[in-house]
Amino acid sequence: MERFPPIDLHALAAQEGVELEPALEELRAIYADVDARNEVNTKSLDLPCHRGCDACCHESVFLTPLEFFGAWDWIQQNLEANERERIIEKGLALYAENQAVIEALSGPVPEGESDHFKLASQLRYRCPILGEDGGCRVYPMRELLARLFGCSFNAEGGVYGCHLVGEHLAGKVVTLLPTQGTAARLKRLPLSEGRQVYPYYIHWLYGE
Repeated sequence: MERFPPIDLHALAAQEGVELEPALEELRAIYADVDARNEVNTKSLDLPCHRGCDACCHESVFLTPLEFFGAWDWIQQNLEANERERIIEKGLALYAENQAVIEALSGPVPEGESDHFKLASQLRYRCPILGEDGGCRVYPMRELLARLFGCSFNAEGGVYGCHLVGEHLAGKVVTLLPTQGTAARLKRLPLSEGRQVYPYYIHWLYGE
């Protein structure tokens, strides 16, 4: 018997009154549109993003519940049980190590702050979804913010990306998607209120 058996995600979504597959179809449509736009906008930029570069995977990787359902559904359908188990074990360990901060991210905004940004900046770890080769193990269903990282403008009009991308694009006039406006497209989808990190969701599924 598997220590961490697959979860019936469709049943979990149904408990929230959501039919999962139609919701995921809408999510995939947004992903496809963003990918197509990014392809046009970044085609000639020769960005330093490539398989094996995991600079953006050591920060707080946030995603909506629906995005997690999509990523975890992909994991359950495409990864071997032992690989899925390693992801779960790592996710549970990261949750235990960072529990106070992770739980605070689901709470009220700290007094004197406008959002959870400073709190989120305290989370620095290697994403449990990242493979040993530096490749994302849910790449086809990776979350929207991962698709936008290095390919969009932040709220201040600067590049939303790591220092490698920032240095590469410094001084260049480029056309990139706005992160906040693009991410707002998720709000009309079910299970898209709020964002949390992978360890939070993994603990939600498998924590004691």
